[in-house]
Amino acid sequence: MVLHKVFKYLALLLCVIAAGFFLYTISVGDEAIQAEAADLTNDGALQNATLAPMMYLAYAVMAITVGLVLFFVLKGIFSSPAVLKRSLISVGILVAICLIAYYGFADDAVTDPSTGKLVMLDEGEPLTEGTSKLVGASIYTFYIVAILAVGSILWTGVSKLLNR
Repeated sequence: MVLHKVFKYLALLLCVIAAGFFLYTISVGDEAIQAEAADLTNDGALQNATLAPMMYLAYAVMAITVGLVLFFVLKGIFSSPAVLKRSLISVGILVAICLIAYYGFADDAVTDPSTGKLVMLDEGEPLTEGTSKLVGASIYTFYIVAILAVGSILWTGVSKLLNR
């Protein structure tokens, strides 16, 4: 109960700080911020005073949220051996699917099949075999998981229809 009150007041404090930064940004006006961003000769003091604090606040809120989620998920997993066993089985199945997609389906081709030329990335660098294989494995992993999800939904629906 005490932890709930602490989190409630922490959330209220973060909301008040964010509201203050928001009101300050509105009072300065976005035209001034955009004009300063377009001017390359200035030092960016207005943006540092208005946008940077809100970004750091967003980073802090995100870090707190991720930390709390990880804490409570790990606490829930380690609270019961049965839950831990089910979680490890699920993670093992996902790792197995990823390995099957990487070693079984993914291709390490770095040339465009239609032209035969090397595929170039946005940075102007050629696509490497390792990157090509990782991208292919990611796509095949998505396909496998999607097929399993749709299959389980269909299986559940059909088994409910047959049990009526």
